[in-house]
Amino acid sequence: MMPQGFEWFIVIWMYLRNLIGPIVVFVLVAVIAVMAFRINGRLKRLGDAAAAQTGAGGPANTSPKQADEANAKQAKLQRDLERARLEVDLADAGLTRRERTVLLATCEGMTLAALADDLGVSRSTVGTYSTRAYEKLGVSTREEAQAWLSRRAFAHALVDKGLTDGEVEVALMAADGASTADIAQALTLSEAAINSRLQQAYGKLGIHSRADLAGLRDATVSR
Repeated sequence: MMPQGFEWFIVIWMYLRNLIGPIVVFVLVAVIAVMAFRINGRLKRLGDAAAAQTGAGGPANTSPKQADEANAKQAKLQRDLERARLEVDLADAGLTRRERTVLLATCEGMTLAALADDLGVSRSTVGTYSTRAYEKLGVSTREEAQAWLSRRAFAHALVDKGLTDGEVEVALMAADGASTADIAQALTLSEAAINSRLQQAYGKLGIHSRADLAGLRDATVSR
């Protein structure tokens, strides 16, 4: 039986929502990835400039104020890069733009009331965004959400050190305290394969044990 009257509107709406939704998410992730790429490029140029200045006499030609300004600029770019990476992770987890904004702001210490004023919405609306974000991440408290973000930040740091996806996966679980047997069971790999990945990760990170790995994680997430 063919749709009639208002039913056509419903059919067209459902079709457009299913078609356009994935496209919007793809475009959003692409935009955030481009932002991260640009920030990375700016960081590299800053690093190259600092290296060239050091080769030309560096500290002797740079005032303390200039050095502090350069360090502050580089630190801000690092924070912006990490935020862009977290935005991509959160988008991949299905969070909308408002849900990402609310989650990141509350995890940085902003209250729901202050965030509601900043966004120009009611506190209950902000609470709804926060609840939906938690559900999509599989967490139930701000502390658990902060732990989720910290884990992703550590994963990014490991990737920057040259670890493969498989090595990052094993290193994250090992840093969380999982045993070799537990990791092997979770990833359906042999314990020998897990130990091999761990040793590869240790070599790239310049460390020698799980304790070193946990210490590196703590140092990374506390910055």
